[in-house]
Amino acid sequence: MINFPLSEICLESVDSTNNYLKRILKEDEPPFGISVMTKVQTFGRGRLGRSWQSSQGSLCMSIAVKNQYAEGFTLLVALAVYEALKPFCKGKPLLIKWPNDIICENKKLCGILCERASEYTVIGIGINVNDKEFFGEIKDKATSLYLLTSRRFDVKDVFTAVNTSFEKLMTEFDFSFSPKAREEYKNLCANIGKEVKTEKYTGIATDIDERGGLLVKTEEETISLTSGEVAVHGIY
Repeated sequence: MINFPLSEICLESVDSTNNYLKRILKEDEPPFGISVMTKVQTFGRGRLGRSWQSSQGSLCMSIAVKNQYAEGFTLLVALAVYEALKPFCKGKPLLIKWPNDIICENKKLCGILCERASEYTVIGIGINVNDKEFFGEIKDKATSLYLLTSRRFDVKDVFTAVNTSFEKLMTEFDFSFSPKAREEYKNLCANIGKEVKTEKYTGIATDIDERGGLLVKTEEETISLTSGEVAVHGIY
């Protein structure tokens, strides 16, 4: 299988773009990597098992590639999505909240979920594009390209931009969280220098290690977080 160029699929509705690709991968090995988007997603999932409720203004997409999964890969994906969204934000300062949320003005613009399916990685990406408002627990925690710029965008244009950026960055770094990628990520990481909290620890985020872990200095020690929920002071 050759990963690039990605084969693009556009759907009207599906339960989950990640599930859709995992079903394809079970049936046969595709000749190329695949990227799929849908106008409506009825049963999406975010990190830590949360549901992902899509709206008509959102872009729900997933990418499937065949690669040897390496530590730090999900951070590499965040870099690719960051680069794709930057031109749409018209100068608004985007950052990455560890490990892979894209944020702007301390609110969430995009979430990413990576899953393994045999020899493949399936990457779910949810981007708030034309959403005008949010409700429930995310009411004051989310933003969209529309809210940031007062402009509507063609969701397919954002889809294509993410695919192009993903291909470019993965080719450049060969799917590896290299020292250069680590440095680029660190410069964009909103956690660095801020107080962070997990279920077990409270401390100051100081660095990103070679595995993509978030280094946190507590009163007793410096630890490396590799997964889980991390709250950042001042960010949703």
